[in-house]
Amino acid sequence: MTTNRTFTMLKPDAVENGHIGAILEKITSAGFKIVAMKYTQLSRRDAEKFYEIHIER
Repeated sequence: MTTNRTFTMLKPDAVENGHIGAILEKITSAGFKIVAMKYTQLSRRDAEKFYEIHIER
């Protein structure tokens, strides 16, 4: 059986506005299973490097 996986990152404004719980609830209510979670804050440099590949999208 094939298992699909996806990655989700919450944007800073969602965290600052206290939406973490509601977002996680929507994810699990949609049938997704959270297998790992990490809370971290990227430096501006690391965030720019991460988003570099998404600029064209």
